[in-house]
Amino acid sequence: MKRKKYWFLFAILLLSLSSLSPSFDFTHNTRREPPGDEPIPPQQRPDIPDRDLGPVKVGVQLNGDEMRQLKAINERFKEETGAEIEIVPLETNEEQLESFLLQMTLGEGPDVLLMDTHYIKALAMNGYLLPVDASQAVMPGGDTLSGLLPPLQWNGYQWGMPFDIDPYVMTWQAKEKDGTVFKMPESRKAWQEFFELHIETPVISFDPNDPYAFGAAVHLLEGDPSKPEQEVLDMLIHNRKQMMETNQVEEDTPRNTEEPSSPSSGKGEAPVVIEPYSSFSDKDTEGLSLALAMGKTHLNTPVVRTRSFAVAAHTESPALAMKWITYMTDKDIQHEWSKDVGTLPVVSELYVTGAALRDRGIWQKAAVPAQVLLSRNEAAALEFGDAEGFLTYSESARRLLLGEMTREEYMRLYRSDQHE
Repeated sequence: MKRKKYWFLFAILLLSLSSLSPSFDFTHNTRREPPGDEPIPPQQRPDIPDRDLGPVKVGVQLNGDEMRQLKAINERFKEETGAEIEIVPLETNEEQLESFLLQMTLGEGPDVLLMDTHYIKALAMNGYLLPVDASQAVMPGGDTLSGLLPPLQWNGYQWGMPFDIDPYVMTWQAKEKDGTVFKMPESRKAWQEFFELHIETPVISFDPNDPYAFGAAVHLLEGDPSKPEQEVLDMLIHNRKQMMETNQVEEDTPRNTEEPSSPSSGKGEAPVVIEPYSSFSDKDTEGLSLALAMGKTHLNTPVVRTRSFAVAAHTESPALAMKWITYMTDKDIQHEWSKDVGTLPVVSELYVTGAALRDRGIWQKAAVPAQVLLSRNEAAALEFGDAEGFLTYSESARRLLLGEMTREEYMRLYRSDQHE
């Protein structure tokens, strides 16, 4: 009887412990398993039968066209395997983050995630993911661009698999309106002088709601994309003010509807336009000069948006989840995805035969340089030096440009290297 009583008390203790929930805040270092000097062994799971057919739910951060394309590929996987895989949209903005993390905590979230790579390490540090090699004996992605892997590694394990990349590109007209050749400034001082010559007009055009476009603009102005310097922020704040005023004038001025639009139409009269590589999939770049949007001060860290797959810790089908991810990162699927969606592949081999992917000039001027850089170096981390700071970076960049945050308030968000 005594032994039964002890087991009953032990069961109550386990239930009470399981009711405790972790913090939902990505911006603090509250973690279920703080990192130590030695890697923490991944959670052990019982053997999963090879014929596990799910169901598996995949949460993805994709636009409408990308979602349709991924679903089409998923249908082929389902036909070939008989597995039950459902793809659903995934939102992780500031308003919906707490709901998303609560779902993950309760084991009700997606089994597989496809999201911005900046989120992966934060999720891993809070205990929401399985390491890649905990679900598959052989580490996949041997020929993946090596610079894409460090952001997915933490505590001795890899927590995600890269899926695609989207470098940020700058375009400009080779000649200005007066016929003179446009010469791109090549130093911080040269940019400041250029801004002084264009005191009443915008110099750089980019989407203020896109943190990567903001980071690329900082890079171009010879700043550190992760922690922009005061001089760079001043130039961008002034630039945004002039852009808003220019766009207001355009809205108040009747337009000739028969006039053809240009790649920078609707973005003011700025001489330099920054956009993601994928945005050029349906645009004519004839007459435009283009290159990666970057200055010379941080040549080894281009601004590139990367999306990666990850497996949720609560999934009941880790082997099937990794089988699906392996299928989606196969080089043939990578080729198809890049051709149809416009982003770039993560498989090194596909850059050798680049013309088969994109018969466009920007392949040699943007895709190939991005591949060369990412084969040796990591992309710029937009996180203020904090592995969990991407959401803060995104929101703060938008507020700064809209005048809702001062330069001083923005710079106070920076972390020292010891917080990384």
